[in-house]
Amino acid sequence: MIRDWTILNRERVADFRIFALYKKQVRSPRTGQIRDVHAIQFPDWVLILALTPQQEVVMVRQYRHGSEQVCLELPGGLVDPDDTSPQLSAQRELLEETGFKGSNIRLIGECFPQPAILSNRCFFYLAEDAVKTQQQNLDAGEDIEILTVPLKEIRAKIESKEIDHGMVLQAFFFLCLHRGQGTDFLKVHV
Repeated sequence: MIRDWTILNRERVADFRIFALYKKQVRSPRTGQIRDVHAIQFPDWVLILALTPQQEVVMVRQYRHGSEQVCLELPGGLVDPDDTSPQLSAQRELLEETGFKGSNIRLIGECFPQPAILSNRCFFYLAEDAVKTQQQNLDAGEDIEILTVPLKEIRAKIESKEIDHGMVLQAFFFLCLHRGQGTDFLKVHV
């Protein structure tokens, strides 16, 4: 039976504003061996899958420093400590990054993006009847192009690897589950 490891010591070794690096001394429950491990503490994340009345997905293109390329993805970001819920963060990110506002916003899934080294969760929200209500309100470090993609074209964009962002793929998986499509991944019935 797999058990939790005992954390003997936890030390913040670096702080980079949006994340912190921790060094932990842990004991294996199986061997009793003590090891040093590292983990990154991030705030929780949100992604919002917003659908227009025409069943188009509100998407963004932006450069990502990790992959060093422009990615096609969903609006999202960090859960702001001033927001009272991840849902509020999702609504705010959608409005700031795209100028779109949706209705009937609901949680369709959540996960740990990379539990081997990251501490945070990602919350996935669906917003329906999204319409553009204002201009973008971007942070100084953001450069975002807004586009709408017909939902029926998403599967082809995934298969061609135009959409290859792991959390965005997860959002579409949760949409399929939410709509009762189970593992019949993105067989869209519109």
